[in-house]
Amino acid sequence: MTVLKERVSHLWARHPDDWYCEDYWVSERLFASSALAGCRSVLDPACGFGRIVHSADVAGFTAAGSDIAPRWRDQPHRGVYCVADFIAGAWPAVKHRPSWSKPDAIVSNPPFKHAEAFARLALERATKVVALLLPTTWRHGDERSRWLETTPLAEVLDITPRPSMPPGPVILAGEKPGGGTKDFSWFVWRHGYEGRHLGGWLRKCAEAR
Repeated sequence: MTVLKERVSHLWARHPDDWYCEDYWVSERLFASSALAGCRSVLDPACGFGRIVHSADVAGFTAAGSDIAPRWRDQPHRGVYCVADFIAGAWPAVKHRPSWSKPDAIVSNPPFKHAEAFARLALERATKVVALLLPTTWRHGDERSRWLETTPLAEVLDITPRPSMPPGPVILAGEKPGGGTKDFSWFVWRHGYEGRHLGGWLRKCAEAR
């Protein structure tokens, strides 16, 4: 007799700021790839807890983060942080780091409702690479697809298995999210890139958190 395991799905209320928290391995795998080749400084202007900043620092990049609120406080993460509203045009003013106004790379899990505006601003500020974690279907709309064709979108890396990305308060409450049910990808733009974007996968490794 086959025993069917019950699948428990988590349904969370949408966070007003679209603050959703990715697993560590999602950014760790990106920084272990060649997506950021030639980059040294990495900025996450929607850093939340600071997981992407931490992963970048561990991977050997000079890393900084900012957000509209100091959500990284009390988190054991590496890197430097400050409060700044990226979408409103405020840029991180990290002490002794004036270069953060023009980092090599901007890597972020941005608020989905501002994703296109976020991408446009990031492309203006990053000197080499922009990598944004977004729903895989984000590129499927007709108008957006036409805009994307005008940008230096170089790669779309599908993340497997599906990552769980609960709202930040769920993590703070100590809830342990299960497997994800939504598809996400890293959208990677590279200044100077021409032609159609490439496709690929980033797979979770056994030792990932």
